[in-house]
Amino acid sequence: MSSFPLVERDEASAAFYDAAARGELLMQRGPSGAVLPPEARTDPDSGSADLEPVVVSGEGTLVSWVVVHQAPLPALAEAVPYVSAVVELAEGPWLMVRLLADDPAGLRAGAQVRARFVPSGSEEEPGEVLPVFEPV
Repeated sequence: MSSFPLVERDEASAAFYDAAARGELLMQRGPSGAVLPPEARTDPDSGSADLEPVVVSGEGTLVSWVVVHQAPLPALAEAVPYVSAVVELAEGPWLMVRLLADDPAGLRAGAQVRARFVPSGSEEEPGEVLPVFEPV
């Protein structure tokens, strides 16, 4: 089994997962030019809901992290321990992400990270491709 439980798309997340399947990280851009996370519904600078999809570099900086030793949900039981992190993308937005790190003790704030894409689910029941991050 994958260490990433089955993730299924809905109508709102379809474009995000289509991009991830192509190896692209899809965010949104508001009329002000601000790059926003995928869940944003309005541009905080302009108040406009007129957002457009934008593919970003997938490069970022590690802001904070925690090693999860106890699964918060039964679906994550096979994944522990894992690293949950906050990453600031080069384009600006902060994302809460799964960080793949061989040695979490060696992580440092300010470290460079990049996105990579992994499948969720299992061979018998595959799910969406997910963006995760790893130290550069």
